[in-house]
Amino acid sequence: MVPDAADAQVSDLGPFTDDDGHPGEPYLEWLAENGIVHGCNPPANTRICPDRVLNRIEAVKILVGVGRHAGSLPTYPSIAHDYFVDDDQIWGGAASGLANLLARASVISGCDPPVNRHICPSEPLQRGQIAKMLVNTLALNAPDSFRSPWTDTATRFYHRAARIAAYHGLWDSSNSLFGGRTPVTRAEFARVVVTALGLDPCPSDPFTEARAQSLSARFPDQAFAAYAFDTRTGCAYWMNPEERLRTASVFKVMVMAGTLLEARSNGRAVTSWELGQLRPMITRSANEPVRALWGSYGGSPWYARQARIFELTQTTTVGDDGAAWGRTTTSAKDQGDLVRQVILGDWGPLERADREIAWDLMTSVVAEQTWGITRGVPEGWTVGQKNGFAGGVANSVGYVARPGRQGGYVIAVLTNGWSSWERGVRVVDEISSWVADSLAAP
Repeated sequence: MVPDAADAQVSDLGPFTDDDGHPGEPYLEWLAENGIVHGCNPPANTRICPDRVLNRIEAVKILVGVGRHAGSLPTYPSIAHDYFVDDDQIWGGAASGLANLLARASVISGCDPPVNRHICPSEPLQRGQIAKMLVNTLALNAPDSFRSPWTDTATRFYHRAARIAAYHGLWDSSNSLFGGRTPVTRAEFARVVVTALGLDPCPSDPFTEARAQSLSARFPDQAFAAYAFDTRTGCAYWMNPEERLRTASVFKVMVMAGTLLEARSNGRAVTSWELGQLRPMITRSANEPVRALWGSYGGSPWYARQARIFELTQTTTVGDDGAAWGRTTTSAKDQGDLVRQVILGDWGPLERADREIAWDLMTSVVAEQTWGITRGVPEGWTVGQKNGFAGGVANSVGYVARPGRQGGYVIAVLTNGWSSWERGVRVVDEISSWVADSLAAP
């Protein structure tokens, strides 16, 4: 039976339209539910701008809300002293009161020492600054015996705060570099502050910096990208999101989705001929059905149209000669989003009957093509997948379902640049096993 969004407990029903599937979504939504953030496009506040760099006055507002929630920041009914001269007109004057509260509590100081009469509200914030502000807001500490894992903070003003942040697991310390000058996005800040409150809703990230760096060191001539989405928590994870890699036969998931949509759009069931093309295309990765469907629906423009319909904005389709479709490039996130539409029905144009067909096909893949995202999956779980393997490409995408339809996780692993695709299988298996270890825990 096809997994269903309701059964999977997908938590992408928050107030914002631009964070669905984003790794920062659970944290941003928690802050919104607790009245700490209100969106980035007032007065509608339907967007949260997760990847926009945080500025100083935004951080002030969030820190006041977090401190009050934790009870570590006292609420002063009135503060006679106005610490800063450049925040009085922001948010109808409300920003000044918040900034004065943090200044009086010694959480922040000005941006123009030693005078410190300006707060520079629109100035972007860096990781070291955020660490110090958050440690001060929540009065966090670490034992003297705890040694800092960072090798790049010793002479910095945020050295103590970075050490305390490492003790509380606020940043991934598997990489010994803290990167104190790194600009902090709104999503990163949300994750850090929620984690600091001891409320981290997400299991450990399978794609640690150390693992990504190890791959690059071991395979310097290859490219890797991965994405995972946990339906139980709404937590998303990704590795090398900027990569756009060749699809090979994972492209066939989009062809299947487009075929199902053709029938749906024309008010009819999938024909026996269409199903006869889809079954070998998905279960045995046959190529001829792609060409047959491609010709039936109008050629290359059809591919491009499906990419638009399914909102694959990081995918560039190729198919002009009827044989080059495998050179289409995509991101792991796009492939994960496609699986969420085709299998889970989180959004998109397909209906449950369409998803049942897709799930049946993707859980019927022949045994020799079930490498990849099956690795590390516990006994009793069900895997619906499609692998792509040709030339230097080894990819695996799909959905891993818990027993009893109690959620699962979407996963997409893309690797390119091998001397032969067979050499890439071992690495796709390795990356997939990281995700299983993290997200398939009891």
